[in-house]
Amino acid sequence: MTRFTLHGIKRLDAEQVSTRVLYVLVALAVVLFGAFFLVGYDEPYADDPQFNAPVLTDAVLVFIYVLVAAAAVLAVVAAWLGFRKRDRSGAVVNNVPAARITWAVAALLTGCLVVTFAFGSSEPVLVNGVEYADVFWLKATDMFINTSIVLLAVAVLGVAFGVSGWNRKVKLRKLKNLEKL
Repeated sequence: MTRFTLHGIKRLDAEQVSTRVLYVLVALAVVLFGAFFLVGYDEPYADDPQFNAPVLTDAVLVFIYVLVAAAAVLAVVAAWLGFRKRDRSGAVVNNVPAARITWAVAALLTGCLVVTFAFGSSEPVLVNGVEYADVFWLKATDMFINTSIVLLAVAVLGVAFGVSGWNRKVKLRKLKNLEKL
C-alpha cells in the first residue's frame, strides 16, 4: 500500500487528480448533508415554532459558499491561464476556429448577464410570509435564472445545428458549384 504524499500527486495525470477531488467532495457532501438531516433537524425555530431550524444549517451554507467561491476562483484562473498561454497558432485547431468560439462564448455570457440584469424584475416577493424587496438581489436572482435559461437554449440549438449537418451540406453545395465552373 502506498502512502499519499504531495510529491506523489505530481505523478498523477489530470483525470486521476480530478477523480480524487470529485470523490473527496462527494464524501464531504454526503457526510455533511447526512449529519444535517440526522442531527437536530427537527429543532423548532425560536421565533416561529411552525418552522424548523436545523442545527447544522450554518455548516451547510458555509460549505456551499466555499464551493461556489472555489469554483468561481478556479474558473477565472483557468480562463486567465488559457488566454495567457494561447498563442496565435492556436486560433484554429483542426479546422475549428477555437479562439473565435472562446471569444464568442465569453461575449455571449457577459452580454447575457448584463441584459438579463437590466431587464430583471424588482417586484417584491413574499418569502415565508415576509416581503423581500431588495432590488439588487431580486434583479441578480432573475439575472442568473434567465441567463441559465438562455445559455441552455443556445446549447440545445448548437447541438441541434451540429447534428443536423446543415453547415456541411451548404459547404458541399458550394464546393460542387465551384467544381462546375
